[in-house]
Amino acid sequence: MENRRGDPSLLERIALYRHRRELPPIQPVLLDELADWLRRHGSDPLTYVSGLFKRHQVVFVGHHTPTRRAGLFLQDLVAAAYRAGAGIVAMEYACVDDQARLDAVVSGASFDEVLAREALLRWGIRHNFAYREYLDVLGAVWEVNRRFADAGTAPMRVLGLDYDLDLDAVTDTADLRSSYAWPHLRNRGPVSQHMCEVLLSEVVEGGHRALVLTRTAHALTRVRRRPHRVWDAIDAEVVDGRVVGAANRVYEAIADRAVTVLIHEALPADGELCDYALAADGVLDTVFALNDDLAVPLAFDVDRGPPARLGCTTSLDREPLGGLATGWIYLERDYERRAPTPLPEPVPAVHVEHARRYALDPGLRDVRSTAGDFEAAVTATAAAAELAWTQVL
Repeated sequence: MENRRGDPSLLERIALYRHRRELPPIQPVLLDELADWLRRHGSDPLTYVSGLFKRHQVVFVGHHTPTRRAGLFLQDLVAAAYRAGAGIVAMEYACVDDQARLDAVVSGASFDEVLAREALLRWGIRHNFAYREYLDVLGAVWEVNRRFADAGTAPMRVLGLDYDLDLDAVTDTADLRSSYAWPHLRNRGPVSQHMCEVLLSEVVEGGHRALVLTRTAHALTRVRRRPHRVWDAIDAEVVDGRVVGAANRVYEAIADRAVTVLIHEALPADGELCDYALAADGVLDTVFALNDDLAVPLAFDVDRGPPARLGCTTSLDREPLGGLATGWIYLERDYERRAPTPLPEPVPAVHVEHARRYALDPGLRDVRSTAGDFEAAVTATAAAAELAWTQVL
């Protein structure tokens, strides 16, 4: 086994993970086969994703946990997708109610960060999601439009996919983390259906290509997930015991014109031992840990070749990689992940009363909450994202 360096702490952790789940040791022949295949077929992630637009109209790029590196990658991906013919970046992280703001941000003479923050606040405040790297995705689209404005090409757009909650349908003291509230809050129907309708009307029917940035829950095209006891406890559409995401619905409408790429991270587990499971039961992490010459980041197909046969028997759905996605992006090893950068003063004091209304956290909805409370909540959520890998036991 050439080019093996090993990472003793990581390899020991994976071995212990598999032992606890009564999985056999990973066979060296499998590791060699995978490493050889990745050397021959892996490519730069920007090149890989932009190349998908030759065969697909809608490319979903999903990840569950925000990280600094993932946010930076998405920024770089904007220009690569535009050069490949994608004229739209569609984002779960924004609402159609702020579409006018989004259009103004990416088409302005200068990048208006205040307006950009406002365009992302309606969605972001629900999830304590206010990070520099993800805000700068809007800046990347603005930069594309500034750079190519004189070339006579059509400007790039950002589409908000979610929608504003009907907060008038619940009381000010309602617990918005309760599943009972959501049938009232979602007065325009399931968010999966709404996101699909926006993509079909604004992208597909217009003959455009779109890069779609979502959480993993809405990025899966072919497989319908089993509900997770925490992440799908609220705001999830469950049909026949399976969660229906936006990409599922888009795939039903346009089939293989839609495609899924996932950024490598831990997958949902059934909660018996913990809420996270190693993708491919740790096989991919082992391959990258043992082979110095496998450049990271690396993108590759997982619906063909040896990766397609990698099982995820410890995840909630127990799907092979090839069932979850067409493409996979190995950006960084779990323990190398760093939190996304919280925006300073994500909610200015003058907007606190407004933000209280949109927050899901009962503490932030309280009339006594302050701008500092919102900043602390974003910082805590960022820290939890950085440490998520430690929850894989």
